[in-house]
Amino acid sequence: MKILLLTPISGTNGSFAEGEVTDWADDEDAKRLIEAGFAEKVGPAKKTKVEKATSNKSVETATE
Repeated sequence: MKILLLTPISGTNGSFAEGEVTDWADDEDAKRLIEAGFAEKVGPAKKTKVEKATSNKSVETATE
């Protein structure tokens, strides 16, 4: 389960800094960290709309 750590954690799984996103191997352990307020669950990445430059073939003319 992917989690965002809200506090530094060090243990048998390694050392992790505050703000680090990691894929925690044990889902039950990750849930306990979330319930204790040490981490937040990270959802899937959101897709963002990408704007693309296109050429405009129309020609503006000045008229009075």
